[in-house]
Amino acid sequence: MKKKILVISMAALVAAGNITLSLADDISAYKEELEQNEEKMDEVQSQLDDTAAQKSTAKDEVEKLDNELNQVNSEYEELVQNLDDTNANLAAAQAELDAATAQREAQYETLKSRIRVMYEEGNVGYLEILLNADSFSDYLNRMEYVSRIVDYDNNLLADFQALETLINTKVTEIEDYKNELEVLTAQTAAKKSELDSKVQEKLELISKLSSDEATYNQQLADLEEDNEYIKSLIQKAEAEAEAARQAAAAAAANSASYSYSSSNKIYSYGGGRFLWPVPAYVGIINDVYGYRSSPISGSGEFHSGLDMRAPYGTDIVAADDGTVIYSGVRNGYGNCVIIDHGGGFSTLYGHNSTLCVSVGQTVVRGQVIAKAGSTGYSTGAHLHFEVRINGQYVDPNPYL
Repeated sequence: MKKKILVISMAALVAAGNITLSLADDISAYKEELEQNEEKMDEVQSQLDDTAAQKSTAKDEVEKLDNELNQVNSEYEELVQNLDDTNANLAAAQAELDAATAQREAQYETLKSRIRVMYEEGNVGYLEILLNADSFSDYLNRMEYVSRIVDYDNNLLADFQALETLINTKVTEIEDYKNELEVLTAQTAAKKSELDSKVQEKLELISKLSSDEATYNQQLADLEEDNEYIKSLIQKAEAEAEAARQAAAAAAANSASYSYSSSNKIYSYGGGRFLWPVPAYVGIINDVYGYRSSPISGSGEFHSGLDMRAPYGTDIVAADDGTVIYSGVRNGYGNCVIIDHGGGFSTLYGHNSTLCVSVGQTVVRGQVIAKAGSTGYSTGAHLHFEVRINGQYVDPNPYL
């Protein structure tokens, strides 16, 4: 009996030791994932710092653009005022031209009448009028009369000539105003275009900086959330490991039997277990597992799964039987499904447009669980597929 109890105790110790080793592997994997996550955070923080520096520089650029906008706007308003003044001058010159033309027509009629009278009188001239005077007094009167007639004729002709000169001047002035108006109109249009261009340039700069900053802040928030989740897993695994050690110690001390069942036991598998989750495009991938250049930020990053070809709306199916443990929006994965297949195995399906299953639901191999999309950190419709063992992602290729 003593030998039997000892055998049972040794078995308990071995089982507890295996559990502790398994949990230690889990903790090590979690810590490695946490370290990778923190490296990503450092990269994103560096990008955010660069964006902040660019934003600081951009403030100077925005201020410069504002000054240019004010200058261009001032020049534009001045051109508009000049345009209004030129239009007013043109209208006034046109009115003066119209008045001078009407006056010229009236004087022309008077001048024609005077010429007609002179023509009808024949050879009777100013000298004959003077010579026909009856007396010196009459001569003086006639001389005054002739002088007035001559002055009248001269004034009539001078007024007519002055009107002709005024009309010619106004015609030239109006033509100059029209030319000036054409130039000012072109300059005003050019300034307006320049003003619109400056405004658009400023809006695009502000929009880009705001977008970049928001993206990096969101990435940091998501990574921080992942960090907290991984830390909780580490704490849980450490607590389980401690519990296993205490149980082993108690079993050894009491020489009693002990049994333990761990749901986190690593399931050793040689590959080929899982169905290709996009049946319509079997074997076609867009990006591989491992380190790569991020399609969003352009910096180096670790890609934790396979990007499989899956146009928008394509059926995404369960890679094997299991239970849905997550269905919803998950950080950079967007609309995401995670299925627990038992034995420590789980699969993740990210960036979907539609989710067709819910948490707690049992699914079978090949069952449609989602529709392909481009939600989360994605540059186009595809499926991001991960295989995880005890929560730690591995290269999916050997398991497909």
